[in-house]
Amino acid sequence: MFDKTKKETEKKPSAPKAATPAASKPAPASNSGQTTTIGSSIKLNGELNGDEDLLIQGQVEGNVYLKEHNLTIGEQGVIKANAFARTITVRGRLTGDLNGMEKVTITSTGKVRGNIVSPKVILEEGATFKGSIDMDAKAAKSASQPTSQPAPPSAKSA
Repeated sequence: MFDKTKKETEKKPSAPKAATPAASKPAPASNSGQTTTIGSSIKLNGELNGDEDLLIQGQVEGNVYLKEHNLTIGEQGVIKANAFARTITVRGRLTGDLNGMEKVTITSTGKVRGNIVSPKVILEEGATFKGSIDMDAKAAKSASQPTSQPAPPSAKSA
C-alpha cells in the first residue's frame, strides 16, 4: 500500500510532461492566440472576411478582409486576391494587392505580383516581388478600410 502511494506521486509530475509535446510545436504568428488554417486541398473563390488570424495553405481567389488580424500565406498557398489585414506574411505565391495596417513581409520563399501599401515592408533575401510599394502610414490606414461603394467619378474639366 505504501508503494502504491509512492507510485501515484511519481505519476503526478509526469502529467505536465505529457503536455509539453504540444507546447513544442512552433507557435503560429498570432497575437489573438487563435489561427484558422485553410488547408492545401481547399480551393476558395469569393470574398473572405474574418475576425481571427488566418493561415492559407490552399488556393484562394477573390478578396481577403481580416480587419485587425494577421494573414499568412503558407509555402503551399496560391492566392489570386487583394488582401487587407493588420500584418501580412507571404511564404507562398500571391497575385494581387496587399494592404497591411502595420507590416507586410515577403519571405525568401514568397512570390508576389502586385502593389503593397503598408507603413513597414520587409523583403527577405530571395523573395520575388513585382509591383509598387507605398509606405505612407496614412495611405495604409485608408487602404485597409475598403469600402463596398465604388469611388465617385472624378470631375471632368472642359
